[in-house]
Amino acid sequence: MEVNVVNNLHVPGNYSSSSAGLMANFCMSQAISDFYSKNQLYTTRLALHTKNSNDILTAASAALKMINEDQVVAIIGPQYSKEARFVAEIGGGSHVPIISFSMTSSSHWPSQTPYFIQTTLPDSSQLECITSLVQQLGWHEIVVIYQDETEEESGNRFIFSLIETFQKASIQLSYMIAISSSDILSDYISQELINLRSIQSRVFLVHMTDPDLASRLFSVANEVGMMSKETAWIITAALSNSLSSLNATTIESMEGVLGVRPYIPNSKFIENLYIRWNSFLLMQQRPNYTENFRSDFNVFCLRAYDTVSALATAGEKIQFPEVKRSYEKLNASSSAITDLRISEAGPRLLKEILETRFLGLSGEFKLNHKQIETSVLEIINIAGNSKSGDRTVGYWTTGRGFSQKIVSAAEEDHGAVYSKQVDKIFKPIIWPGDSTTKPKGWVVPGMGLKLRVGVPINTGFNEFVNVEEIGDTKKYNVTGFSIDVFKAALDSLSFNLEAEFIPFVNDNGEMNGTYDDLVSKLSDTKNPDYEAVVGDITIWALREGTVDFSLPYTDSGVVMVVRNGPKKQNNMWIFLKPFSWDLWLAIFLATIFIGLILRMLERHVNPQRQLGMLVLFPLAALAFPERNMVGNNWARVVLVVWLFMTYILMQSYTASLSSILTVSQLRPSVPACAGYRAGSFVKEMLTDWLKLNISEYRSYSSIEAYDEALSLGCENGGVDAIFDEIPYIKLFLHRYGPKYKMVGTIYNTGGFGFAFPTGSPLAKPVSESILRLREAGTMQQIEKKYFEAQSQYDAEDISQQVPSLTSYSFAGLFIITALFTLLALVCSECSSIISRYRIHSMEMTHDVPP
Repeated sequence: MEVNVVNNLHVPGNYSSSSAGLMANFCMSQAISDFYSKNQLYTTRLALHTKNSNDILTAASAALKMINEDQVVAIIGPQYSKEARFVAEIGGGSHVPIISFSMTSSSHWPSQTPYFIQTTLPDSSQLECITSLVQQLGWHEIVVIYQDETEEESGNRFIFSLIETFQKASIQLSYMIAISSSDILSDYISQELINLRSIQSRVFLVHMTDPDLASRLFSVANEVGMMSKETAWIITAALSNSLSSLNATTIESMEGVLGVRPYIPNSKFIENLYIRWNSFLLMQQRPNYTENFRSDFNVFCLRAYDTVSALATAGEKIQFPEVKRSYEKLNASSSAITDLRISEAGPRLLKEILETRFLGLSGEFKLNHKQIETSVLEIINIAGNSKSGDRTVGYWTTGRGFSQKIVSAAEEDHGAVYSKQVDKIFKPIIWPGDSTTKPKGWVVPGMGLKLRVGVPINTGFNEFVNVEEIGDTKKYNVTGFSIDVFKAALDSLSFNLEAEFIPFVNDNGEMNGTYDDLVSKLSDTKNPDYEAVVGDITIWALREGTVDFSLPYTDSGVVMVVRNGPKKQNNMWIFLKPFSWDLWLAIFLATIFIGLILRMLERHVNPQRQLGMLVLFPLAALAFPERNMVGNNWARVVLVVWLFMTYILMQSYTASLSSILTVSQLRPSVPACAGYRAGSFVKEMLTDWLKLNISEYRSYSSIEAYDEALSLGCENGGVDAIFDEIPYIKLFLHRYGPKYKMVGTIYNTGGFGFAFPTGSPLAKPVSESILRLREAGTMQQIEKKYFEAQSQYDAEDISQQVPSLTSYSFAGLFIITALFTLLALVCSECSSIISRYRIHSMEMTHDVPP
């Protein structure tokens, strides 16, 4: 019995002028021949009926004719989703399976088109691999270049999915370029690639299905210098699967490119099929069968081969009736589009195809949700001097990660080491520019050899930033702690970058606005005045929303400074504050417990003692620890343990009370008037965020002004307290430490950091450099250069409220006391029982007559 199957590929013209159509027809014919030569006893045979289609109309018309007139039971094709949607609808209405081995669109319609099957890997299967690859290589920005076909939605749909995946992975999409096939002969590609030199990202992802368009892209990229050592290029499976279609010149221009494609295990069957393909081309003896036809042998040929094998296997399981194929009409309409014949064999054939499993030329044939399921992708590195044009550097396995080795589906998965870290897994990669060093993936465009850095002018605290004009030349010498830290951070980078410090000054040589005005200069994306801002710039939320900050390089927080002076304590119950209420309760219960134990121990020695002595026993022992208070030796042990516990409690009480009385003299109430540093955000923080009840604020611009204001006091035109950030207060206390003290609560801030434009690639490497400076001790050396030892006035000296001691603090002491007390009770009772037993034994002995 024959089963007619029709191949409906999207090819221009007929097979005689299309290399893709010729290859597909050859591979399917070979698949039928090979399949039935191995299974000669099978009773069914596939018959291929080839028809061409150039557009949606001809594809739909051909499908109708094959279903109604040729009475086919399956259609292999089409290639693109624009035809697939129509043909799949027709197949769904007639119950004829529509199978595509070349349509890679991630969009299919399993509910609306239940008879549509994809036997090639969809584009969406590589999203996780590409995203993880970009992340693990340390790139945070990427440029996407894709083929824009307005009549073909599959490529654009994949781009939308890719953008969404990148966003979830925090990969920034810095630029997108859509190129159509009509741009091959225009200057559009050249102009777009030239424009890319003005942005900072140097990681490019290319998604193209047209080999000619890809050849033009990489040729132009070489011409405009976009294939240099500082760039990285990644191509999707759409192009990686068609590398054999590219000429040697194009492959050479793509050297260093990384690619992702489905893993196809090597086998002798593939080599044999390729030899037969070459022989077939030679036998044609036509001038239009050129070398390009030979190179079109790719993964889609193998998918076509496996698709036919799967269909033949499923057809044999159905056991069609002899010669007869039964159909019913769906509608009685005279229109051809509605006058479809219903295939009785279709549902059974679809079920068998979906359940078919075997190891084919393209790998394991296994369908999941009517799509081929391939969990392994191959990471390739294009090398122009290699025989095949590419070399495998690693593999990606869904759910496991990257590996350097992979095993076939027929073997056990042993010997393959999986990891998400590619640096230790991949084989050595040759990057563009014949470089073995991984590109950092970004540059600072338009900056020349120096980074333009804006710095503030702070005349009152020159230790951080000191700007001195050189004569009347309008040139400046910039020094200070912040400047030296930034220079050291740049020196620690893995690449060379020199800074040009530009003071934020007006024509009078003064600060040209506030710190916020300086930071806002970075938010101008079109023409920024600076590429970084360095100085005593505080990291806080309002600024973080417009720029990117590095990690802080100083202590963080705002504190209050007051004059050293005693303040009376007016709390009559202050003697209770050293211990919390639960600790007082625990002491009381412990006293009752000890008294009870002593009463039990003394009941035989001093039976006249009453139960009311439970509390007096342990309390009296504190004042009169004489031995004659108790008569039982084990009771004396209990008293010793009790005295040990009470001694520790009394010492702790004394220390805690002393600390409370000392701190209370240094902690002022909310000041009536307070000072802050001019131009800082401290006043806004105190009023808007903390809402402190301070009646008047006064600004000062130097350490000397702080001292004068605090010395005068609020009544004489000064202030009662100064609020400022810890680095400034440290400087102030270093000079006037004996007179003043940091007190109260630390109001947290972000500390000092370096500011960069939003999305700047410098923020992360500079932050990493700051960490290295701290770990290496370089930061401490720079601090010592500008600030003398601050140990006497470190942030740890800030007076905090002394908390009361709790019962948990002495839980171990109470447990030890209880254990020893209970042990003494047990030993005493045992000793008493033994003594009574001996006395009883002696009495019994004396009573017995001789």
